[in-house]
Amino acid sequence: MIIRIVIFCFIVITTKMMFVLFFQTEDKKLSMMKEASDFIEFLRIYSCMMKMSFEEILSSYTFKFDNVKNVFNKLLDDLKSGLINAKSFDNFAYEQIGSASEFNLKINRLTEFYGSSMSDVLDNKLSLLKSEIDKYIGEYEHEYKERKKLFNKLSFLIGCLIAIVLI
Repeated sequence: MIIRIVIFCFIVITTKMMFVLFFQTEDKKLSMMKEASDFIEFLRIYSCMMKMSFEEILSSYTFKFDNVKNVFNKLLDDLKSGLINAKSFDNFAYEQIGSASEFNLKINRLTEFYGSSMSDVLDNKLSLLKSEIDKYIGEYEHEYKERKKLFNKLSFLIGCLIAIVLI
């Protein structure tokens, strides 16, 4: 009897852990999207108030994820070369962060006005862009938490069902 209880608990815990591992990549993606938003705020402050260049700001910011740094390095390269391809950037950002096209295109909008606007206009545009990105992240995070909550409940039920069938 004790062996059955132990096996039952082991199966339920194993199933639950599989679902936790499944959501780890999604948690990381959400963290990277938040870091991109934080960098835009940093960019706004240092480019408008401190009058630093994008390159100087990029080199002075401490990124938690190299993937996010790679995305902004690509953006800087696009700005320098003048060859701005939204589809190419979207694909690159998706490979690096795993974020949706809508988010990637919002980040890519930096190339539309960065370097060509006056300081106060740039400040307003970057603030607006940050608020749009934060709104998108908030909606995405809410949807993700609901989905995660549902799958956590399902994982427990599936674990129990598998354990009952096997025992």
